[in-house]
Amino acid sequence: MSEQVKKMDETSHLILHRTTKDEIRQGVTVITRGEGIRVTDQDGKTYIDLDSGVTRPVHLGYGRKELAQAAYDQMCELAYFTPCQFANVPAMKLADQLAEIAPGEINKFTFECDGSEAVESAMKLAKHYHYFRGDKNRYKVISRRGAYHGVNGIGIRALGTVMPMRQMMEPLAPGSVFVESPYCYRCQHNLRYPDCNMACARDIERIIEFEGPELFSMFIGEPIMQGFGAYLPPPEYWPIVREICDKYGILMVIDEVICAFGRTGKMFGTEHLNVKPDMITMAKGITSGYIPLGAVGCTDAVMEPIDVFMHLHTYGNHPVSCAVAIKSLEILKEEKLVENSAAMGEYFLEGLKSFTKHPSVGEIRGVGLWTAIDFTTDKNTHAPFPLKNLVSMVNRAKDKGVITKCMGMALEFAPPLNIGKDDIDEVIRVLEEAITEEEREMGL
Repeated sequence: MSEQVKKMDETSHLILHRTTKDEIRQGVTVITRGEGIRVTDQDGKTYIDLDSGVTRPVHLGYGRKELAQAAYDQMCELAYFTPCQFANVPAMKLADQLAEIAPGEINKFTFECDGSEAVESAMKLAKHYHYFRGDKNRYKVISRRGAYHGVNGIGIRALGTVMPMRQMMEPLAPGSVFVESPYCYRCQHNLRYPDCNMACARDIERIIEFEGPELFSMFIGEPIMQGFGAYLPPPEYWPIVREICDKYGILMVIDEVICAFGRTGKMFGTEHLNVKPDMITMAKGITSGYIPLGAVGCTDAVMEPIDVFMHLHTYGNHPVSCAVAIKSLEILKEEKLVENSAAMGEYFLEGLKSFTKHPSVGEIRGVGLWTAIDFTTDKNTHAPFPLKNLVSMVNRAKDKGVITKCMGMALEFAPPLNIGKDDIDEVIRVLEEAITEEEREMGL
């Protein structure tokens, strides 16, 4: 197949997401196959996939025939049935399994097609919760600048990064309220941790009071933020948010779309936070990207007042997707990939810390197999780093056989959870070369 395929150009009938016409004219790489942690392009060139399919879902690596078999077997038995007024075995079984491992008191689940739909469904569940309790005016949602929570319908209101994706679709439904993120390396309050007294968290209460406490439905945030590149907030942050949400009757939703299922060295990113959420959203690693699936989990307390969830997606609770998720969770446990994520994440982070000698490297950080290098042109002031130079580093790494990406002013890494030390050593070598070459080009 790879010998017959050429790079995609403007003659193709395919529409790509977030890809410019200029990039298409130059020719877009076509990935034709994958095996383990590596993928192969149209010319037969093989790359280490350092971001699990770039959008990070491929936790188990490529070529997992067990997942294909699970999908095939379920298709033969029951390919589809509606998610309303009928149930199916895989969806029920998956919900039971998630109830056993989910953080806090999360034990009720509904399944969607992806993370964007999961976030939208969480917003709808929150609105239902308040509506059936008599608080019908609660519609506002608190999100954070720099956050990414998908791009569907009402869910796009919480999008705090990649701004054109939201701005082009405006005017949106009202109710978006944004607060500052806990991005200590470049604090938007111009303070320094720990002397800041967690101003970014405490300021949420001021904004709630200003906007009207009786109008708020939920607060949503990632346990570890992707928008700046794998950023875990200080340990005080989330308990303060939890306290504020409780004070004003606001549901706290933790977006686990990226973090869940081992990415951070624990089954769920929430396990790093010392808080109990009212809801969580999930996707990506739940099926390792082999088939679309997202999920929302909530507590009994959220579901108790809701008489009926007035919501319908044709492919909700899809039996085939749920069957693949069940097999994916089985592999995750049998091969101890969550534990491998913790061990290899620590090994990877130690390798990355050797880059601190570079004049452009500002901060090295990470949790499990989700790590990042935040770049700067001035280590004292943490001055912004040009995007064009980050993109150039990504291209240099790709030329050398490693696919990675930039987030904010960082290079971000989230490889499949079955990566080993030899692969990490190769990645460290390539990244070292890419950074050195770019710094030389910049005159640093």
